[in-house]
Amino acid sequence: MCIDYRKLNQKLVKDNFPLPLIEDVLDTLQEANVYSTLDLHNGFFHVDVDEDCRKDLTRKGIVICYLDDLVIPANDEKEGLEKLKIVFEVAKKYGLEIKFKKCQFLKKTIEFQDHVKENGTIKPSTVKTQAVRKLSEPATIKQVQRFLGLTGYFRKYINDYSTIAKPLSDLTRKENHFVFGTLQKAAFEKLKNIMYEGPHLHIYKYGSRAELHTDACKQAILLREADDGKLQPVYYMSKKTNTAEEKYDSYELEVLAIINALKKFRVYLLGQIFKIVTDCSAFQMTMHKKDLITRIARWSLQLEEFDYEIEHRAGSRMKHVDALSRYPVMIICNDTLTSKLKKAQEEDDSIQTLKALLEKQESKEFFERNSILYK
Repeated sequence: MCIDYRKLNQKLVKDNFPLPLIEDVLDTLQEANVYSTLDLHNGFFHVDVDEDCRKDLTRKGIVICYLDDLVIPANDEKEGLEKLKIVFEVAKKYGLEIKFKKCQFLKKTIEFQDHVKENGTIKPSTVKTQAVRKLSEPATIKQVQRFLGLTGYFRKYINDYSTIAKPLSDLTRKENHFVFGTLQKAAFEKLKNIMYEGPHLHIYKYGSRAELHTDACKQAILLREADDGKLQPVYYMSKKTNTAEEKYDSYELEVLAIINALKKFRVYLLGQIFKIVTDCSAFQMTMHKKDLITRIARWSLQLEEFDYEIEHRAGSRMKHVDALSRYPVMIICNDTLTSKLKKAQEEDDSIQTLKALLEKQESKEFFERNSILYK
């Protein structure tokens, strides 16, 4: 028997509530020290309860929900037990079944949605990192796509992910033939090793001092200040340029990197004062110039909704952002003209003298990028 349910589906009331971002859920766990996780039986078939019923749990901040998984954060074991008691009473009242085999109670370290939370940090789950480690070299484009999909889910943990993965992502282009050569093998093994080492990040704490460090080779780091005053990484972002963007000059790439980073980290930075740290001295004057090219003028409008200050640092002091991008094998921003210019500057004594001076003090007139001096 075959039934066409299209007419029936048109009458159904669709659930328009968006699925929460896993980053948002993890950020809500920042203050707690003890956690319990619950897994509902047949959670796929559960439906939303009325607003009046939700107040027993969610409005007091007792439970954080993600699909059929629940997290109960608490400051200590006593508070955790009190919250668990309330949750079990409500679950019993409304007939919710809990799979206790998949639950964790009063743990200081929990695994939730393929992430491990402990001591104010998060990292990929051991199951996922070991799975990546055991993967063999891809033999088809589909296998490359699966590998990039798995590692890409955790790209926030990997500094300069797009540059490292570029030899692999280039294989997925229709115009390219599948050749798993030396560059592809190096990128594959590098990503596997990074994942196996268990990279970790710190959970963003709203209200703490934040800094955004960017580099024109399409990467950025969001950092927050810890209680001891040290800056800790919260999120790594990297992005490949498209064909049109590859033709931008260094100044446009710097501004583009900042704009992309602000779009990515908007939920963290909007509404608070933060610092943008860049090695492009010209960016400091962007908002004060009267005559801007159309592209920069359009981008500058996106900067106006943020409350920020700008700090320029020489490229030699920004190695934490672009150390990987300066590696010659993996670099994206490279062409024949750049190589010739670099060689010519290496043979020019005056330019070498200026480079030596830049290492000692900053200059508003000159800056160095990828071993090339710009004015």
